[in-house]
Amino acid sequence: MKIHIYMLCYRFEALVASHLDPEAFGLYMAVGTRKNTKGNVMFFEIDPTVKSEHFDFSIVNEECRPQPGLPPKRSKYISIYRVMERLEMASFGKLYLVTADGRTMALEAVSYDFSHEEPGPSLYQELCPVSPTVVSELPPVEFIRFLTDPENPLCLPRLLFADLIIDRDSSGRLAGYLPYPDPMHVVDCINEVMQSPDKKTKTVWRTPFLHGFFRIIRRGFFLGDAKEFKFYRFPERRVLEIEHSRWWRSASESLQ
Repeated sequence: MKIHIYMLCYRFEALVASHLDPEAFGLYMAVGTRKNTKGNVMFFEIDPTVKSEHFDFSIVNEECRPQPGLPPKRSKYISIYRVMERLEMASFGKLYLVTADGRTMALEAVSYDFSHEEPGPSLYQELCPVSPTVVSELPPVEFIRFLTDPENPLCLPRLLFADLIIDRDSSGRLAGYLPYPDPMHVVDCINEVMQSPDKKTKTVWRTPFLHGFFRIIRRGFFLGDAKEFKFYRFPERRVLEIEHSRWWRSASESLQ
């Protein structure tokens, strides 16, 4: 029975071993346990051959051995603290997005086309290891390098974040379909960054904004540090409706 290694990266971070394949693991984490009452789930599939002096993988082989007459091991937690920064970047595989009712969509890491970057501030939802929502004048990769620069007094060892939709009408207001709780506050933060050339970031919300989260992803998810990064492109609306229709319907109906 194959042992999978996953890293949970939404609301909290954890390294977990499981006999369940990604779809079954996502379903289990979203709806198959009373530990999570309701909500989306995100996790990376980690190379099962990964080695690290920071984690005791011996417990995986010991406690995940198939036992006759017993069901597969659904989850064995290896670590719940400072996980993401201690894994080699090469060990991060697919990123799985799971809706509140257990629908799973996988994203592959792809090359990032810098020519597609647009001028003006962006709205980023930091996901791991911290979780504020911020506006920044920096494009995604520069944002990663800025926050993981050892010279930055607020430096992070590594960062995972999502790029969110900013759709404004001719008057500068946010589009009505965006579920942000205080649209004018978002606009004020955007304007403040635009009017302050030396201001690289502005915090919008200190706690994560999770309402309708999967519906407001723009370019996708970025994982990286001062040396390297990975980009997980979020599908275009047409692709979501045709190739991932069940997942998209679930994500569109989910409030979390």
